Amino acid sequence: MLGGHYAVGYWAKRVDPTLKLWHLFLAVQWLDIVWSPLVLLGIEKADTRQPLPASPIHLTYMPYSHGLLAAMLWSVAAYCVYRFAAGPRRSVKSSLILASAVLSHWVLDVIVHDRDLPLLGNRFKVGFGVYRSIPWSFGIESALLLLGLLLYMASTRPVGSGFNGRYGMLLVFLALLLFNANSIWGPFPPNENVVAVFNLVYYIGFAAVIAKVERTRVPKAPSTVPS
Repeated sequence: MLGGHYAVGYWAKRVDPTLKLWHLFLAVQWLDIVWSPLVLLGIEKADTRQPLPASPIHLTYMPYSHGLLAAMLWSVAAYCVYRFAAGPRRSVKSSLILASAVLSHWVLDVIVHDRDLPLLGNRFKVGFGVYRSIPWSFGIESALLLLGLLLYMASTRPVGSGFNGRYGMLLVFLALLLFNANSIWGPFPPNENVVAVFNLVYYIGFAAVIAKVERTRVPKAPSTVPS
């Protein structure tokens, strides 16, 4: 799953407006952010010779980034860093939400991945295999992303009447859809290292973009947020 993970970030921002959206964008993709250097270093394995219809890469060995136990440990680490080490001490609620955003990556990946997510070490792999269907894969990711965006937009308002406040987040949504479409219908990458570098640039790049766009919107007063 690529863009669909960001739906959790939008939802979490609605639940706790004190969280920065760009922090959440990094959190929901953290397992993939970790995966990229591990693949480049040869610690985890993947190849592009046996892709699925909706995924350009076949993931063969990733216990340290996408194992369930590893995902839980990364979530605990995110909680600790956010709560105690990243500047002013954050609340328990905010830290738990951020940690849950990290873990949500594994949960959503189970839906689309094809039995390559290990529960323990590199064993007991699970995945419902939605990546085997292009319509279902693209449809589910698009629906999740749209739902997340609508929840976020309903709970915020633009600052002033500027273009970015009104339409910036919509442009981000469209860009995410285009990247999702390109990952399915675009040219397949020559090797796993290209995918790893692309993903790293993609995740960090969109976090940087959202850091600017989110400044143009602020939370609505509690009484104006739809129930």
